[in-house]
Amino acid sequence: MTAEQSTSFKAEVLQRHQIEAAGWNAFIAQSPQAAPYGCTWYLDVVWSGWQAVVVSEKGRWLAVMPFKISQKHSISYLFNPPFCQYVGLFFGEMAVKNATQAFALKKKLVKAAVDALPSAIKVFDVKFAPEFDYPLPFHWAGYELRTRYSYWLDNQADKQAIFKNFEERTRTYINKAVKSGLVAMSVDSIDAILSLAQKKDSYALDGEVLKKLWAACCQQGMGTALEVRDATGRLHAGLIYQRFGHKLLHLFSAYDPALGNQGGMSLAIWRSIESAGPAVQVIDFEGSMLEPIEHFFRGFGTRPVPYLQIRKNTFPKPVRWLME
Repeated sequence: MTAEQSTSFKAEVLQRHQIEAAGWNAFIAQSPQAAPYGCTWYLDVVWSGWQAVVVSEKGRWLAVMPFKISQKHSISYLFNPPFCQYVGLFFGEMAVKNATQAFALKKKLVKAAVDALPSAIKVFDVKFAPEFDYPLPFHWAGYELRTRYSYWLDNQADKQAIFKNFEERTRTYINKAVKSGLVAMSVDSIDAILSLAQKKDSYALDGEVLKKLWAACCQQGMGTALEVRDATGRLHAGLIYQRFGHKLLHLFSAYDPALGNQGGMSLAIWRSIESAGPAVQVIDFEGSMLEPIEHFFRGFGTRPVPYLQIRKNTFPKPVRWLME
């Protein structure tokens, strides 16, 4: 399909039961925005009852966008699902000759998807993958585009070269952890990691959803969980990550604040980097806009990667200000 041939698209909303898992997941896997967050097995856990906008031509899918409308106080809203760094719109493969044709086609696909979203949605707040590079139809339809950042580390076979590129403070923490006898080991259960996270009184965590998601990741052969313990068996830190395509994605982490200066979290991340084989091109730390976390992630030689948070609030300005 070329940009010149794309004159009429069919955009429709499909319910979950109308979506065949194998076909959907194959589409997500070949998309430029490919991520586990878009797969049926992932969405079924974090967004039960989701549906999707599907843009097609002559029966061939060209773009899909999963979503779920929730309600609170009779207000319909669409928020990013938990444990998903980004979802948004996923493009299919494009047979185009150049960048000009690619953007012309993307413009039509995005506009078709935007127009197909249910008008009942009063508040829209979704994060899109860094590879999603044509958001203008959202802007023209009154949506707000906000830039956020993840942190990516480019993988390479020479792990010591990666280590040498860490900031000195990061290398110091890792060496300190090793010298003090901390050991990172793979585990089959994430219960201890969840308990560590729940030590923080203000930490809002849906542990049951994360446990179901972990089970789904393991069933797909994608999940790894690491615990870092000392010689006495005390748990210092835990990290859950998953491999998908050419990426290794950090899904969840927790550490004991009382033991935070022992380097346990730094060691866990380093071991995950060491485990990344040659098929992994990028290690996605999933980032944060908080300065202390950015400072910590930057110590591993990561680079900031922008992605979009697209928002729309149809309420009058005074109400929107109260909702911010």
